[in-house]
Amino acid sequence: MYIFNFNLQIFFSKSSISSFPTHPLLLHKSVNPLNYLAHAYLSPNNPAIQIGNLWGDFIKANQRHQFSEDIQQGILLHRSIDLYTDQHPLVLEALTYFRPQFILSGGVFLDILFDHFLANDERYFNDNTLQNFTKEVYLNLEQHQHLMNEKMAHFFHYMAEYNWLYHYKFTEGLERSIQGICKRYPRLGDANGALQIIDMHFSALQELFYQFFPDLQLHVQQKFPEHFRTFEL
Repeated sequence: MYIFNFNLQIFFSKSSISSFPTHPLLLHKSVNPLNYLAHAYLSPNNPAIQIGNLWGDFIKANQRHQFSEDIQQGILLHRSIDLYTDQHPLVLEALTYFRPQFILSGGVFLDILFDHFLANDERYFNDNTLQNFTKEVYLNLEQHQHLMNEKMAHFFHYMAEYNWLYHYKFTEGLERSIQGICKRYPRLGDANGALQIIDMHFSALQELFYQFFPDLQLHVQQKFPEHFRTFEL
């Protein structure tokens, strides 16, 4: 999703809940994809399309056609979401808060932060619907596990085992995610500095998210109007 101007490939090792969450995979791209809670939520109410949307960063362009049409639609949706977000002025404005200190890596921190905002946004989730939704996502991933390669299976197994999607709701999860990724990849910069920026500008960044996410939601809805996901809170 967010502008990220140097190549970085992130893998993760086995961890306990105390080290949750490690940041999702970045596959040698110039942009950092929207985090997985948002990609899952922004999928139409179609399990196969959601799977493609979640797998988007793992599937190369020349590999897409080996999957079903619905999964291919999800992969294309993932890329459409990324492209739309990269160019959105509210996202570009949010990135300015991390400059100049994190001019290369601010997008990584914003990625994590926006999933935190989404998990706590009562327009989309309360605690009960967030828990139920994340369980549905993990079940969907399990049902499609036979189509995953080893890297994907490993990654999504740990996502489910340590309940990453739900734990992004909590401040502790946000902090541990940023601290963990900076510890593994020092090029990202100082975690405490990033967290200070987030703390200092939390309300302003949250307001940008509140304005931006409905635009992104509408972008997806226009592509899949007959299946668009809604929740009753």
